[in-house]
Amino acid sequence: MTPTDDAGFVDLLTRCAARDPDRIYARYCGVPVSYGDIERSSSAFAAHLRARGLKPGDRVAVMMRNSVATIAIVFGLARAGVAWIPVNAQQRGEGLRYLLTHPQPKLILADADLAELVEDALAGTTTPPILKQGAELDAILGGMAGFDEPAPAPDDVFAIMYTSGTTGRPKGVVVSHRMLRLAAEGVGRVSAAKSGEVFFVWEPLYHIGGAQLLPLPMIRDVTLAMVDRFSASRFWSQVKAEGATHIHHLGGILQILLKQPEGPLDRSHGARISWGGGCPADIWPLFRDRFGIEIRECYG
Repeated sequence: MTPTDDAGFVDLLTRCAARDPDRIYARYCGVPVSYGDIERSSSAFAAHLRARGLKPGDRVAVMMRNSVATIAIVFGLARAGVAWIPVNAQQRGEGLRYLLTHPQPKLILADADLAELVEDALAGTTTPPILKQGAELDAILGGMAGFDEPAPAPDDVFAIMYTSGTTGRPKGVVVSHRMLRLAAEGVGRVSAAKSGEVFFVWEPLYHIGGAQLLPLPMIRDVTLAMVDRFSASRFWSQVKAEGATHIHHLGGILQILLKQPEGPLDRSHGARISWGGGCPADIWPLFRDRFGIEIRECYG
């Protein structure tokens, strides 16, 4: 795929699915998900949004952990031109109430075990419909409804991602389709990604560190190997089992991995590059020398 700087990413999905629907886009906890799978389920969800009356420019809040359904929902929102409001699954109480009311979503999606938290946080407000993960959502994503509207313009809003709020109320950062496409291309460059390689994904999609990887397989012909959460004790065994060539460092991840007991997987994990941001100068050589991994830094 030849990248262009003036495009979004929705067309990449539909083209890849048309060309090779059985090709694997990602694996989630070892379960393969093909381009055809994502195209069909995201199309069905985009059609459902239209049936609900949602139009381009509307907003939908999503409080869901990483899953195959989450991937389909995000692509479905993107195809319909509806802004994705990702909500941190760890949010509670007043902070959650703010994130669910400030952007004025027309619909809220939540994991089944998080739906009660959403309802409690919204008590006393005019609540938009809440669609819980379960039989109804599974039926929607498993539907066969087609969606053939043109892809949104590159500068249309893809997502509004809220900051952590360390200096006041969280601020909604507007992310365009073009921005996410360029973020993925930036990852491809800094990580020196090659066709056929595998990126280990522990990051939640509701954080830009995870979301920016969604277009990457379509740009660099790589596969995402996604897990449900970060686990320091299982990290290298998961990397090896997935045949991952790349890992991502963010925050104190490298320091946490260095604190794990030394073992045979330290040099037999198979990964060659760790890409990310914020590796301290003193940690860089320690991690590189112990795990035999090239470190590549980027930001922004």
